[in-house]
Amino acid sequence: MKTHTSKQALLKVALVLCASSLVACGDADADDGGGSSTGNVDTTDGPTGNPTSSPTGDPTTNDPTTDDPTTTADTSTTDEPADTSAGSTTTGGDEFEFPEDPYSAYTQIDRHGAVEAGTAGILASQGLGFAPGSDISLRDEYNASNPVEDAAGMWLGEIADSVVFFHGALDDDLEALNLVPATVDQTVAQAGPVILPDTIKYDPSQPTSYPNGRNLEDPTVDITLAAVLLALGPEQPLSLFADLPLNPPTNDVPFEAEFPYLAPPHPAK
Repeated sequence: MKTHTSKQALLKVALVLCASSLVACGDADADDGGGSSTGNVDTTDGPTGNPTSSPTGDPTTNDPTTDDPTTTADTSTTDEPADTSAGSTTTGGDEFEFPEDPYSAYTQIDRHGAVEAGTAGILASQGLGFAPGSDISLRDEYNASNPVEDAAGMWLGEIADSVVFFHGALDDDLEALNLVPATVDQTVAQAGPVILPDTIKYDPSQPTSYPNGRNLEDPTVDITLAAVLLALGPEQPLSLFADLPLNPPTNDVPFEAEFPYLAPPHPAK
């Protein structure tokens, strides 16, 4: 078993490999970056466009410049609907109005560029935190941090511990299924550039499918688990878990062909 120091060193190597992605992301958009080293798997016929939108302002800081995040809201006491036309941009029809509030008007409570990085990568041994005595409050700190802090190595130790935990808990089960588990070194090489920094990486010269960008129907968790757990190769492709009949192959309601792509919500019961 690798020492804690050597595990962190391996993750630092993976982080260096992904440094170009972070530079491409910059301070303006955490959804753009370099390609991923884990390859591209097209397992879905979902929309190939990028339905995500970038936050306005600078996402590399979490310190709001005001204590009142509601200062940009309408304070009228009348029952008439507020006129938001001056503070928003309308695209695609009257039903789409995008606020132009400054970044400081919001409080970051989650980030999900790298699928489940904040859940499976931080305190994996605590599960979902339901067990008596478990404490997963550190995940709140992770979700409030940013890719610049990822690149500085802030979460390397926690992620290394979680990788070792998963292999210690699941390798025997994988072998019982005649699968070959990845070593810790292989996991770092395969999954490290996707997880660190926690952004969506995208190379427009490659097919759009997670981990190169993300389609709505991409089985992202299955793909991530394969990169973390399996020794990938011709007999164990990145799509192995996604190809198994473990999850529904499509959304229960078809996605739309145009923005905003997501299917309408189910009616309240």
